[in-house]
Amino acid sequence: MHKLRGVNLGGWFVLEPWIKPSMFAGLDAQDETGFVTVHPDPVSALERHWKTFITKDDLLAARKSGVNTVRLPVPWWMYGEPPYVASAPFVKDAVRMCGEAGLDVIIDLHTAPGCQNGFDNGGIKGVINWHKDPENITKTIEILERITLDYKDDPAVIGFEVLNEPHMSVDDAIIKDFYTRSYERIRSHTGKLVIFGDAFRASAPFWPSFLSSGGFENIAFDIHPYHCFGDHLPRAPFSTHIDLALNRRLKQIKELAQSARVIVGEWSLCLKYETMPKDDTFDSGLYDRILGNLQRYVYDHAWGQFFWTLKTEDPKNLHWDYLRLVDSGVLAPFSDEALNFKKNT
Repeated sequence: MHKLRGVNLGGWFVLEPWIKPSMFAGLDAQDETGFVTVHPDPVSALERHWKTFITKDDLLAARKSGVNTVRLPVPWWMYGEPPYVASAPFVKDAVRMCGEAGLDVIIDLHTAPGCQNGFDNGGIKGVINWHKDPENITKTIEILERITLDYKDDPAVIGFEVLNEPHMSVDDAIIKDFYTRSYERIRSHTGKLVIFGDAFRASAPFWPSFLSSGGFENIAFDIHPYHCFGDHLPRAPFSTHIDLALNRRLKQIKELAQSARVIVGEWSLCLKYETMPKDDTFDSGLYDRILGNLQRYVYDHAWGQFFWTLKTEDPKNLHWDYLRLVDSGVLAPFSDEALNFKKNT
């Protein structure tokens, strides 16, 4: 299979206020749970958003830039669960539209019952209860099975990511058990790609043996190497970011690739310029081009890479907006050479 060169379709079926702030204007809500709870007509608002936020023209523009695959985040409530609004028919339309645009699709379960990470992208900010009740985990696997049954024969869908970003506080044993059970349930229906996330512990010593000795077939391991989070990086000089990408993260990708194919499921061009130490070399436009394309180079050593995200509503969020970054010349389009190069590590 060719390298996966892609973008995330973030903020479409799992709301994040910073991606589309107009959805939350005037509402006392900071996540989709709050949105559906306080909005006077969440069904109409969400259906309008699903129909208009990402269009076929957006997908064709991504394809024209060399993207061949999209990572499509979906919520655990996509089939309907009060107070949430069912999005499954619209997800089906989105997958069809991606296929018509010439894009393969990875369906990424981005939220879980009880919330797996406490972030807005998990559906409930400040809540991390998924792992505290075994029924939540069982229900997550059942939802994955339903998604698998719906898309196992869809030619546009090449695989499934079992859960986005379980929190670092979730015990290793719970993560490994959930991944194994999810894999077995999906694999009972299809041989398509199954993706496990690093759960914010890509350097954990147990991953190589788990990935290579678990009897898994056609899997990938997903890491999210951002440059704007944590205690240290927002205040680090630009040289630290260059060293991090070119040395430490490149080395990590090569090491992990000895056990499983690696994908960089999320990355962005966000840097905390407001807190970064600056000297007389500081030039944010130059820094953007350097770090953006350096990351592209480093992540080309993985089997796949997916920028977060395709588009944002707020012009101030340029560093998270793939289409605008390519249009402005900050990010180079993917080349045919990269897309056609076969890499099976």
